[in-house]
Amino acid sequence: MNITNASASAAEIQSELVIFPSRNGLKIVAYMDFIGDPGQAAGYVVMTPKYGETKKNNLQLAYYLAANGLVVLRFDHTNHVGESEGEMRHYTLPGAVMDILAAFDYLERQCGVKRAGLVASSLSCRMAIRATSLDVRISHLICLVGVVNVQSTLTTVYQEDVVSNYLDGKRWGINDVLGFEIDFEKFLGALVESNLHSLKSTCDDLAAVRVPVSFLSAQNDAWVNIDDVRHAVEFAKAGRLHPIKDSMHEVRENPEAAERTFRHLVAQCMEHARGEEVGFDQLVIPPKRSFIQQNKIERERLRRANPVQQNEVDFWSQYLSKYEFFESVDVYQYYINLVGDLFGEFRSGELVLDAGCGNGLFGVWAIRHLLENTSLRLDMPVIYTGLDLTHDGLLDAMGKHSLAIRRGAPSKGEAKNNVSSLYGRVDLDHLGRSTGDDGDPVLRFADNTFDKICCSLLISYLKRPADLVRHLYRVLRPGGTLVISSMKPFCDLSEIYRRYAERNPTDKEIESARDLLRAAGKIKVKEEQGVYTFFSAEELQEMLLEAGFKAPQIFSSFGNQANVLRAVK
Repeated sequence: MNITNASASAAEIQSELVIFPSRNGLKIVAYMDFIGDPGQAAGYVVMTPKYGETKKNNLQLAYYLAANGLVVLRFDHTNHVGESEGEMRHYTLPGAVMDILAAFDYLERQCGVKRAGLVASSLSCRMAIRATSLDVRISHLICLVGVVNVQSTLTTVYQEDVVSNYLDGKRWGINDVLGFEIDFEKFLGALVESNLHSLKSTCDDLAAVRVPVSFLSAQNDAWVNIDDVRHAVEFAKAGRLHPIKDSMHEVRENPEAAERTFRHLVAQCMEHARGEEVGFDQLVIPPKRSFIQQNKIERERLRRANPVQQNEVDFWSQYLSKYEFFESVDVYQYYINLVGDLFGEFRSGELVLDAGCGNGLFGVWAIRHLLENTSLRLDMPVIYTGLDLTHDGLLDAMGKHSLAIRRGAPSKGEAKNNVSSLYGRVDLDHLGRSTGDDGDPVLRFADNTFDKICCSLLISYLKRPADLVRHLYRVLRPGGTLVISSMKPFCDLSEIYRRYAERNPTDKEIESARDLLRAAGKIKVKEEQGVYTFFSAEELQEMLLEAGFKAPQIFSSFGNQANVLRAVK
């Protein structure tokens, strides 16, 4: 065991780094969050991370609990992303169950704690249910968007009953599971052998539980059938189901729903600790600043423990190919039409900049609009300029745009002269600077060059996003329009994926959609490491105002998962 004091926040919440062995002998790295003397705490709570997440993802909720007098032990699973030992490809659900029990071993051995609550989320809830059925030291269990039928959830994600196919002899070897390479054969084998895969086994485990179990389940969960949860709750001796209104599987996607859910969860933990009901008005709400410094500490530790293996050019060269999926998704079409509508009508000779054109989907919209709108008879063509980081992305964009022009109807011959295009491979983190990180000259436009600028879903992936916004302001003509967007914090693509899958797409199309989910998993890890940042509408608005733009307008699109802003210079 190793303990070091990591930080103390303005709200006097302390986070101590602790290290203890798993039941398999691997090192588990965790934090204990508390106020004052842990020996005088109202109670203890163990928090498990979701699949593909770390103890850092539980930081905000842990500080919420700690601010109300509880001691929280949050840890990284072994053989998983995070700081604990083991390789992700060896991850299994039974191994995760053992890690949960090891956390209670630590509390009893090191802190003398005989009983503690357990909070789990998503897939980790299934392991938490099993652990609670085995260990009397768990005083109560709270499952947030808990998976109760692993086989059904995997079938929804993969659009294939992988458990049944495994039992029938299918083998995958090493497979990408939501952004992480794992031994899928070993994962499924352990899942079935331990009987953690079915709804019936969950019900059997809950029937063996003698302590209170609460499910906080999202009403709009694409991965979990809430009727399955209702059925499972009936088997628990003291089971309760609390539907979360206006929420998806990623509860934090809706800040209002997340706040209600956090309060409900904290109140329940306090009730179990005190033995009496606790009202929302009695709860202490930790200010955001209380965990900002700790978040920075853990982000840096996570970055060191899980170094990025690919450079950005290689990563985006692979990722952009996944975007083909979006071309046939209705919510993306609504999004791209919104971006185009916010641009306004094109005028003769306008210069349009697509900053971060990717594989050219917005450029296709613009070209089609210019070719198909018979009312446009321009004296001079609109000049479209597409810039992107990757060579492959630009080639793809050029091919799409060329095809869109060739497909222009012959009867609109004059309209075909409405558009001209050029392209440049540019690291947009350096656009407008004199040189890049390697000292080479960087493309630089003159002041007041462009009439319209599109920056679609790019800003989150830059090291210096505010610098780019200032540069876009400089190169935009007075009166010109900027449309900029970002996926919002804690965005959830699950409902978009499910709706797409319900259209009976081809096997190739489904695989493309799976690829996007895998890429999203990798992006999420980079977000936790601080490599990427998804911006709220308010944060984007502030960035635009600081750059000099006037009165930005805010819109929500992409299935309510993206913030879109229109601003004028």
